Amino acid sequence: MDKKMEDFFSKKPGIRKKYEFPGTFREFAAGIAKSVTVVEEAARILSKEVSPELLENQLSRHPIISYADHHGLLNYKLLYNSNILYAEIIKEMKLPYVVVFASGSVPLVNTSHGRGFYFKKQKFNFFAERPSKAPVYLFPNKLCAEKEKGIDSILNSYPRDLLTGEEKKFLEFLFFDCLNVKEATEHYERFSDQLTFLNYKVWKYYFDKSIRNSIPDIVYLQTNQILVKLLIDEIKKEDSLISLILFDPKVREVFLKIFYGIQCCWGDDRGSYLFWGIYGKKKRFIRLQFDPSSNSVVGKDTRLELNRENVIEHLMTKKILQTVFFDFLIITFLGGYLVLGGFNQIEYLTHMQKAHIKSLKEIGMSDMADDFASRLTDGFICGMLPFTSDSGIDLIWHYNSTGGKFNGNLDRGLTQDDLDKMLNMKLKTLIYSAVETMLDIVG
Repeated sequence: MDKKMEDFFSKKPGIRKKYEFPGTFREFAAGIAKSVTVVEEAARILSKEVSPELLENQLSRHPIISYADHHGLLNYKLLYNSNILYAEIIKEMKLPYVVVFASGSVPLVNTSHGRGFYFKKQKFNFFAERPSKAPVYLFPNKLCAEKEKGIDSILNSYPRDLLTGEEKKFLEFLFFDCLNVKEATEHYERFSDQLTFLNYKVWKYYFDKSIRNSIPDIVYLQTNQILVKLLIDEIKKEDSLISLILFDPKVREVFLKIFYGIQCCWGDDRGSYLFWGIYGKKKRFIRLQFDPSSNSVVGKDTRLELNRENVIEHLMTKKILQTVFFDFLIITFLGGYLVLGGFNQIEYLTHMQKAHIKSLKEIGMSDMADDFASRLTDGFICGMLPFTSDSGIDLIWHYNSTGGKFNGNLDRGLTQDDLDKMLNMKLKTLIYSAVETMLDIVG
C-alpha cells in the first residue's frame, strides 16, 4: 500500500475496518441483510410505478435506506456502482425496492454533476452553470424536451464535436424512447421530481434484459423535502427531543457543547449551528452562529430567533434548511433506520452516536441514550467500485454498441455472471479501487 493510501486509511479507522474484512461482497451483503415514512413522497411522484402498500411494508419490516447519493441523474461512477451493490443486499433480503435518500443540499455543479450527466469523460449539461450553483432542493428550473428536436432540446450545452452520429442516436433513443423524458417534462413541475422519475426508468437499463425482472426497482427520492416535513412534525411536539434541543436553553447548551467540532455539525471553522441560512436570489447556503444573547442563530443578513412558530415558518418558506445533524437524528437515532453511506459517513455518524449518548445522559434521558446506543452507524456502501465504466451512461453504451455503432436497442447490460463475479470479489479489492479513484478526483 503506497503512502497516499496509507494516510487515507490512517485517518478513517471505520473504513480501514471494512477494508480489512476478509470475505467477499456476497458475505458482506448477507451480514447486512439479517416510519421515517417516504411512502407519501414516493406515491406522489411514482404513482403509476410504485405500490405504496409494498413500500410501506418493506420499510416497516426492514428499515434500511441509502444516504450516499447526491440527487441527480443516476450516472456518476461512484453512485451507479454503489446502487448496484445495494441492490444485491436488497435481493438478499427478498425485497422489492432499492430506497435511496439522495441529498438535495449540494449544488448542481458538484463533482457528481447533478445539472447533467457524464459521457465519454465529458459533461453534458441540462442547465447553464450560473443557476446550477443553487442546491437541487431550491432549484427552480425544470427539464424541457421535444422529440422532434432530439437531444438538443434537452441539453443546454454539450461537446458536439466529440459526439458521433451513432452516439447521438443512442442518447436520443435512451432519453426519449426508454426513459420517456417527454412524460417527465409534462407531468412534473420540479427538476427534483423529474430526476426521481428518470432514475426509476434508467435503473433497469444497467442490467441485461434477461435479468431485469429480478432486479428490485429503485425509489430515488430527494431527501430534504421529506426531512423538512418530518422535522416540522417533531418541532410541533412540545416534549420531543428536537423541541428540547431547539427551545430549552439548558438542553441546547449541552448539545451545542458536546457536538462542537464533529463533522456535519458545527464549530468555529466548519458547519453551521443547527440550521443553514438561505441567502439571496441565488439561494446560497450561509453559515449560522449561535448568539445566546438574543436566543438566535445569526449569519449574513439572517437572524433566526429560536421559537417554535418562527422556526416552522422559516422552514416552510425555505429561508433556512436543517443541518445533517437533524437529518441523522430523525432517520437513524429516532427512526431506527440502518443508513448506508460512504467513506465520511461511517466515521462521523459513529462520532454523532457517542455525542448523543453523552448528551442524553447529561440531561437525564438515560433510557433514550441506551436506545440510541443500539443504532447501527457503520452501514457502508458508497466506496466500492466493481465496474469501471466512467459513468452509468458509458456502461449502457458499452453493452449496446459494437465498434462505435449503436445496436438499435438497449437489451444488453450487466448479466447474472457479471453480478456473480462482483459478489465474489474480495471486499478490500472493491474498497481499494474506489479509494484510488476518489483520491485521483480530489487530487
